[in-house]
Amino acid sequence: MIIGTTIGSGSQRFDIEGELGSGAMGTVYRATFHKDDRPRTVALKVVALGLLGNEVAMARFDREIAILKQLKHPHIVRLLASGTWRKTPFIAMEYIDGEALDRVLIRRIRLGWEEVVSYMKQLCEALQYAHDKGIIHRDLKPSNLMITRDNVMKLTDFGIAKDTDVTALTGHNSTIGTAAYMSPEQCKGDRNLTNKSDLYSLGIVFYELLTGRKPFIAETPVDMFLKHVNEKPPRIGKQVPDLPGKLEALIQQLMEKDKNDRPIDAAWVARMLAEIEEDVFARKSAGLDAATSKRADRHRNLDGSKPDAEDRDAARTLRGKKKKTKKKEAVPFIQRPAVKASALGLLLGGILVGAFFAFRSPSAENLATAIDSASTPEAKLEAATRYLERYGDKPGEATDRAATVFRDAATRKREDVLNKRFINRIQKPDEADDKDAYDAAWQAMEAEKAGSLRQAAEFWNKAKTRFPDEAKLTFALKDEVLAKARWGWVADRRLADIQKVEQVATATRDKVKNNRRYETPFSTDLTNPESLAVRGTRLEDFGDREKAGRVWDQLITLTEKDPDKRDWHLFACQQRGVIPKTGEDQTKARVERITKRLGEATAAIDEVATDSHRIAIRNQCRDVTDLYEDEKDPEIKALVTQAKGIIASVTKK
Repeated sequence: MIIGTTIGSGSQRFDIEGELGSGAMGTVYRATFHKDDRPRTVALKVVALGLLGNEVAMARFDREIAILKQLKHPHIVRLLASGTWRKTPFIAMEYIDGEALDRVLIRRIRLGWEEVVSYMKQLCEALQYAHDKGIIHRDLKPSNLMITRDNVMKLTDFGIAKDTDVTALTGHNSTIGTAAYMSPEQCKGDRNLTNKSDLYSLGIVFYELLTGRKPFIAETPVDMFLKHVNEKPPRIGKQVPDLPGKLEALIQQLMEKDKNDRPIDAAWVARMLAEIEEDVFARKSAGLDAATSKRADRHRNLDGSKPDAEDRDAARTLRGKKKKTKKKEAVPFIQRPAVKASALGLLLGGILVGAFFAFRSPSAENLATAIDSASTPEAKLEAATRYLERYGDKPGEATDRAATVFRDAATRKREDVLNKRFINRIQKPDEADDKDAYDAAWQAMEAEKAGSLRQAAEFWNKAKTRFPDEAKLTFALKDEVLAKARWGWVADRRLADIQKVEQVATATRDKVKNNRRYETPFSTDLTNPESLAVRGTRLEDFGDREKAGRVWDQLITLTEKDPDKRDWHLFACQQRGVIPKTGEDQTKARVERITKRLGEATAAIDEVATDSHRIAIRNQCRDVTDLYEDEKDPEIKALVTQAKGIIASVTKK
C-alpha cells in the first residue's frame, strides 16, 4: 500500500492520497501532481508487483503509454506523465471527477435512450479519432467510460488497445478483452482486427445501457465466445418500449456477426444518432398536427408528399416487417408427379444413407456437440478428449473450444489433488510428480496460507518455468507431456487468482463505503464470503484487530476447499497474515474502544448541523450494534443497547 507516499521529488512529484480502483494490470491512485509549482489532481496507474517479471505485461504497459501519447481528444483521458518508482512503472493521467457508467447502472438499473444517445455520440467521436490514428480500443465496456459531473464522456483504459501500425502483442488464435463485450472476430482469435470490432462492442454497450442487462449471459468465457459467434442477440425493442425504431435498427446493425454488415465507421454511427434525435424532435413538434389531421393525410412524408414504393419499403425495414407477396396456389403433395416417380428411389436411397451413417466415423461437428451437451465436468473432459484424439490437429473454433475444456478440466483435477495433499500436510511428492515443481508449488501454497501473496506469486512462477514449453500447450494427450504441462496450467490459474485479490479488496472496501454513505443495512450471512469480508473489514476499521482475525479465520475455513472462491480465500489469508494471534482476553480493551466511540457520537449530537453529520453519527453507532450484537459480556450488551438508543435519537431529516 503506497497511500501517503510521495513519488519523485523537486519540481515533479506525486503525493498519493487514495485508491481509485484496481485491475489485472495494476492499481490506480488519486494523487496530487506537483509540476513547476502548479499542483493538480491526477489518476496515477501503478503496475502490479506480480507483473514486473512478465515481459508481455510490461510490453503492454509500454504500449499503453505510447498509444496515450498519440491521443489528445476532449473525450479521451489524457496522459500527463510517465516514469518508474522503485523499478515499478507508472503513468499519470487526467483525473476524471465523476464515475464510470457501470457504477451509474448499479444505481439506476438502466438509462433513458436520449441520455444514452448523448453519451454514445461523444464516444463515437473518440472512437473515430482513435481509429483514424490506427488505434483499436478492443475493450469497450461501461467501466471504461467515465462521465464527468458536466455529463462529458471520457474513454479510458487503453491497456490492451491495438495499434495497427505496430506488430500485435497477442499470439495467433488468442483472445484478449472482456468476454461479454468481445466481437465475434475477437472470440475467434482474429489477428487482423479492424475498427468494426470496436463497433460491435459499441452495440453491446448500447444494449446494456438501455436494458440494464447484457444481450448474452454465459457461465464460462468459452460459452460466451460461442454466443457472440453463433447466437442472435434478443430484440431490444421488446425490452425498451419507447425506443425509436431507427435506433433499434442501428443497434442491431452494430451487433451483426459479419463485420462487413456493420456500419462503415464510428463517424457514420454518430451521424445516424444525430438524425435519430432530429427525427424524434420533428415528430414531437408535429405531434399535435398528426393527432388532428385527416386519416388520408397521415401517411405522408414530412414535406407533405406521399411516400413512394421505395419509402414504404424503407419504413417496413425499420419496423422489422417484410414486403407482402402473393401466395401461390398449393398443389396437394400426393398429386405431384415427381413424388410418385421417385418414391421407390427414395426408399432405396434411405437404406444406403442409413448404412453409411451406421458405419462411418463420428464427425468433428458431432463430437464438438457432445462436449456442449455433457452435463458434468468429467463428461465434458471425456468428450473433449475424444474430439482432440481424432481432430486435435484440425485448426478452428471447435478445436480451440475442446482444448479449452480439456485444459480447464485437467487443471482443476490437478489443483484438487494439490489442495487435498496440502490440507492433509502430505509434503512428499508422488513418484510421478516432478520434485522441483512440486516443491515450488508447496512453497507457493505455504506463502498463500501465510498471506504473503507476492512471495506466493514468485513460487508459482518458479513452478511454471520448470517446463516452459509444455506450459504453453493448449492441451496434451500423452501422459508424460500432460504431467509436465499441468504445472504451468495450475500456476497460471493460481497467479490469476492472486491478481483477483486486489479487485476483491477494492470491491469490499467500496461495499463498506457505499453502504455507509447510503445507510444500506449490512448482510449478516456468515456463510457468504462477501458478508464475512465486509464484517472483517469493518472490524479492522473499528480498531478491533483481534475479532477481525477471528472473522478472517472463518472466511478461510469457509472457502479453503472451494476453488471457485479462491480469490476470497486468498484475500482472507492476506488480511489474517498481518494480524498477530493472541490468546489474551480482549474484552476490557473492547469495552474501552466501544465506550470511546459512543462518547464521541454523543458529544457530536449537539453539534449536528447537516445530514452528513447525522449519517456519520448513525454509522458510528451502527458499527457497534452490527459488530457486537453477538457478544455475551454484560458491559458490551449494555453498550450495544446504548448505541441503538443514539441511532433512534438522531433521526433522518
